[in-house]
Amino acid sequence: MIRLVVTDMDGCLLDGTGRLPSDFEETFRLMEDKGVVFAAASGRSIAGLKKPFGPYGDKMAFATDNGACAYYRDEHLFSNTLAPEDYLPIIEEARKHPGVIPVCCGTKTAWMENVGSFSDEVIKEFSKYYPSWSECSFEAVPDRVIKVALLYFDDIEKNIYPFFEKFNNDRILCKVTAYVWIDVFDATVSKGTAVKALQDRLGISKEETVVFGDYLNDIPMADYAIRSFAPSNAHPDVKSSFTDVIGSNEEGSVTKTIRGLLQ
Repeated sequence: MIRLVVTDMDGCLLDGTGRLPSDFEETFRLMEDKGVVFAAASGRSIAGLKKPFGPYGDKMAFATDNGACAYYRDEHLFSNTLAPEDYLPIIEEARKHPGVIPVCCGTKTAWMENVGSFSDEVIKEFSKYYPSWSECSFEAVPDRVIKVALLYFDDIEKNIYPFFEKFNNDRILCKVTAYVWIDVFDATVSKGTAVKALQDRLGISKEETVVFGDYLNDIPMADYAIRSFAPSNAHPDVKSSFTDVIGSNEEGSVTKTIRGLLQ
């Protein structure tokens, strides 16, 4: 019996234009009828993650910032933050590489430097994940920092990640989370640990959980689910780590699979 469904967003639940599948409302109603909790897990902040769901967001669970925070309906379950001595070296390294744009993700908004220099392309990409942001010096962020995100538009895994891999340690983790994003967050958390926190809060077991994901930061979720589904457009490492491969995100395969499982 399935009681918890957790899905990644970009490249997984959403199509290439950032839209929910056309049958999302039907699928959500089916989950409600069956008593299934629906959760979205993403690198996005809570504001950016809830936005596509409109009124449905008040009935859902969320794992935000790649698992650094978790929410169930109006309840904030936890947040893990980074110390300045851990994230400032990341910022210093980012400044050495033209085209790399850092973001410090705080508890209420995103913090950025040199906002006036952002191109329309940068603003469009930021807006998908961070509906609001403020400008400050990264050396004086007036907030607790949950995560640092790095944006680079040309294959960040190949061209930029090798410069940041050296920062991985027992306190922070640098992880490629999309073709153009690297996220830096508390090494003790992941989307998987956020799924576990939701399971503990709701009294739901691994055997009652299924997950969907397409990129490297989604792989830890498979440890907490009886079945894990990767769309056909997923990263090869995700396909090999998950139990099933389904159609692409452009085909609405996540909601189709959920309906097939519940019906």
